[in-house]
Amino acid sequence: MRSRWDECEPKETKRYQLRLLKRFLRDQVLPFSPHYRRLFDAGKIPDWQDLKDPSDLTRLPFTTKEDLLPSIDRDTGPRDFILQPSKELIQQRLALSTKLKFLTRKLLRGQEQLQQELLREYNPSQIFFTTGRSASSIPFFLTPYDQALLRETGRRIVRVLGLTPQEDKVLSFFPYAPHLAFWQVASCAEAGGVLTLNTGGGRAMGGSRILDLMQRMQPTAIVGMPGYAYHLLRSAHARGAKLHSIKKVALGGEAVSPHLKSKIIGLLEEMGAENPKVASVFGFTEARQCWAECTGADNTGFHLSPDLSIMEIVDPESGEILPDGESGELVYTTLDGRGSALIRYRTGDLIEGGITWDRCPGCSRRLPRMSSIVRRVSNVKNLELSKIKGTYVNFNTLIEILDNETGIEEWQIAISKADNDPFEVDELNLHLAMSKGAEFAGLHDRIQRRAKTAAEIQFNGIHVHNLDEMLNRVGMETETKEQRILDLRPSQTDADAEAVK
Repeated sequence: MRSRWDECEPKETKRYQLRLLKRFLRDQVLPFSPHYRRLFDAGKIPDWQDLKDPSDLTRLPFTTKEDLLPSIDRDTGPRDFILQPSKELIQQRLALSTKLKFLTRKLLRGQEQLQQELLREYNPSQIFFTTGRSASSIPFFLTPYDQALLRETGRRIVRVLGLTPQEDKVLSFFPYAPHLAFWQVASCAEAGGVLTLNTGGGRAMGGSRILDLMQRMQPTAIVGMPGYAYHLLRSAHARGAKLHSIKKVALGGEAVSPHLKSKIIGLLEEMGAENPKVASVFGFTEARQCWAECTGADNTGFHLSPDLSIMEIVDPESGEILPDGESGELVYTTLDGRGSALIRYRTGDLIEGGITWDRCPGCSRRLPRMSSIVRRVSNVKNLELSKIKGTYVNFNTLIEILDNETGIEEWQIAISKADNDPFEVDELNLHLAMSKGAEFAGLHDRIQRRAKTAAEIQFNGIHVHNLDEMLNRVGMETETKEQRILDLRPSQTDADAEAVK
């Protein structure tokens, strides 16, 4: 299947995915995953043989973020999702056909050689961490087997983006960290054979030095976080730089608004680039892989790998699988891998437009494509805007309004408590730097009107700062991700502790 991952018929592919899933459950997950083995023993997961049709996927329970966290009853948390074979589990849990494969390998290569092979296949050798906005990050483990899959996804990303070793040079701004984005780019270079300079981002190298490298290297493609990539190009433009070599920009780690794409294209064209293209790249640590848009047309969607994972779109409330093309929450299932393996994992990402199987209008590939309009469930927050009751505010809507506002250059929303009293109402303050030529009165009224119409809230205050102050506020050169939504609310627990003192 991997040789034809981008040319497949929906019905045939979904049947093939079911065969892969059954094999993965039989040979890997149910025997070797502590978490899923417990569920199977408790009767909460059906036997792999009982999955007869792609629709039977609903018989498998969801995995949630809460399952990944340590608890009072179970402190192992994410380690329980690592595939952990042992001699006893191989003897007791594996199907006879798979046992025979192990026995054959042992007879042909010897016990010691088999043990070394199993170590290379199953022993974790790399850790990625989730990056979210929360204080705690969750580790996900990769074995050498998974690193080979990461290189394969890197090869596919390079193909989807249309990069070649003969013609392209890539400059990456992704921050150097144990996070998926940086290492996926590194694997793209390794597997795709495209010359790539990984700068490590502003924290590692500093924006000024990266700009110097950009001028000297004259890359044909640049990749990085959306806000930071725009910040660097804006700085290059202010310097009077010439970047005629850049043909493509790939942005990941955050949602990329159409307005930001157009601003980046405008900056590049003013610096001499001819017909530059901007693509989004989507990934999450739990999947340990990413997917890219092609640049052959607008809004082509993320080109998925149907032989490596199953992507479902479900109703966020009922969990019911939705038809192709409908908006809902993304659910992810591993079809190949070792290390950390997840079955029907609820990502918390809302995909507007869902998944389609039509041939791509940009590159003519036939494969599942997921809409690039992604919103986070975690960006729906409960706020106490009055003394009467809490109100759920969809910050995805506010983010979209602010990202697409031509009068705003940089912004940050700060959530606080009135008088810093944890028992008081919540307040929303917007901090921003205005675009050149913008007029505050009109901008203020437009933002408040749009926020009221779309999200049924208004900001308590809108505060203007110069661009350098805003760059410092959002941590443009110091944070892994820009701090766009800052929750400064003290907790009632903190207040009680202070009162005891």
